[in-house]
Amino acid sequence: MSAAASKARWLGLGVWLLPVLCFSVLPVAALLWRGLGPAGVEGLGWLLAEGGALGNTLRIATGAAALAFAAGTPLALVLFRTDLPLRGAFTVLFTLPSAVPAFIWGMGWLSLASPRAGYLNRLLGGDTFDIYGPVGIAFVEGVSGLPLVLLAGAAALRRVDPAVEEAARVCGASTVRALLTTTLPLALPSLLSGAVMVFLMAASSFGVPYLLGVSASPPTRVLTTRIYELVLMGGEQGLARAALLATSLLLLAPLSLLVTWALGRAGRVRLSAGKGLSSRPFPLGRARGLVLGTVSLAAGVLVLLPLGAILLTSLQRSFGAALTWEALTLAHWSGVLLEPRTLHALGRSVLLAAGAGLLVCALGLAAAVLRRGLRRLGPGVEALAVWPYAVPGTVLALALLLAFSRDLRFILLDRVAFVLALAHTPWLLLIAYVAKYLALGARNSEEALAQLDASLAEAARVSGAGPWRAFVDAPLPLLRPALTAAFVLAFLACATEITMSVLLVPAGTDVLGTLLFELQSYADPAAAAVLACAFIALVVVGQALLALLTRRPVDTR
Repeated sequence: MSAAASKARWLGLGVWLLPVLCFSVLPVAALLWRGLGPAGVEGLGWLLAEGGALGNTLRIATGAAALAFAAGTPLALVLFRTDLPLRGAFTVLFTLPSAVPAFIWGMGWLSLASPRAGYLNRLLGGDTFDIYGPVGIAFVEGVSGLPLVLLAGAAALRRVDPAVEEAARVCGASTVRALLTTTLPLALPSLLSGAVMVFLMAASSFGVPYLLGVSASPPTRVLTTRIYELVLMGGEQGLARAALLATSLLLLAPLSLLVTWALGRAGRVRLSAGKGLSSRPFPLGRARGLVLGTVSLAAGVLVLLPLGAILLTSLQRSFGAALTWEALTLAHWSGVLLEPRTLHALGRSVLLAAGAGLLVCALGLAAAVLRRGLRRLGPGVEALAVWPYAVPGTVLALALLLAFSRDLRFILLDRVAFVLALAHTPWLLLIAYVAKYLALGARNSEEALAQLDASLAEAARVSGAGPWRAFVDAPLPLLRPALTAAFVLAFLACATEITMSVLLVPAGTDVLGTLLFELQSYADPAAAAVLACAFIALVVVGQALLALLTRRPVDTR
């Protein structure tokens, strides 16, 4: 490596580190110091008195993880290891909850199982179902996290060596026994890792616990909703206590990741990663009809039913009205979608999401290039880019809120003064989006760079191009599909984000997430259902575009 190239890389590392440290590492470190430092120790007695919120968080997260594991394990085996018809369609349906915000699934189940006005209760009579409370929250979070277990199991099942299954069949085991005694144990660590991720997701969730917990009788408070209440309370004491709760929530992330790492090392049999024979799907035989009916019923109840309830709610004049043809109307659709407040929120969300997507791609690509260029510091660069994704959105938003609650002044040479005023501005929300989803750009760029042959850039250098021109002319065009996919993922995540938006958006300023939250929580559920349908349509279109972009990966090796 020449001295000029080495100097350029170190300079690039410094330029990349400055925003990453200032807007993700230092705010969270300051939050940890505030929660674990002397001021936090003084509030330890109050934290012990708040054990109810922590206990509810752990119980709900455990229940959600157990539900996702119990439903995801048999679904993974049936969808990815048997000859079930329509497996592709079922896979799309069961992975849809991971793309749609959990708050929207909570809205759907609230329309179905609200004690007084829910469609199921009106159909079956009486208070048959009650979605409010810890059980309802755990159920919705478990269904929303189901794809994490399903996809983790699918990845493991594809890598199982078919020779192990064939050996069990040769020894006289039936199809079901071979599946349960050879395939399932090999995939079990991955399935459990997915369940741990569901636990972390449910513990970090804000929208569903607020929607189904605050109005419960008695109210069910978790760590995220208590943090929100304390932030609204304001004052030094409220923010200090919110920081203490956020620290407790933040500590769950490394513990969960440690458990996931331990599960990954717990498998006694290594999964095949070579290019061996692909596993043959197990024939269902006479049970095909029964299994198909069961999977169809599960897809209908867990996915299609809440989506249909949201659509029906959007067509009612008022939520809870009698279900007649005369009571259905499209007035909410024109009234909500064409309302100036909605259009302003849409424009603001599009600008913020597009800006965040571009920054995620640029910083993520820079992280991937630096990781490959600075081999010793590469793992550290990757960790700095990826770790905020595991930080709960509530914690990251509170950290930024505390770090930039006051204007920061910088004086250069006693003559020039710079003022960084981010509090109560949409810029702080943009920073939160970029910090949270930077991992999408870094991972996509790293995977795409790994597929490129280094001789491409070297050939451009031999032809007389400088380092920057060689990168722009040779590797960058081949990275375009991966960067476009990262942009779409980041755009969808930011445009439909709710938790950080509720905490960071200035008063009197709306984005789509905060508008949906306000309409459902305080104003008009029917109008909120219209906006939820628009969210779902945006996600479906985005996922279809993403599927087209990733259908043909580029490999130049």
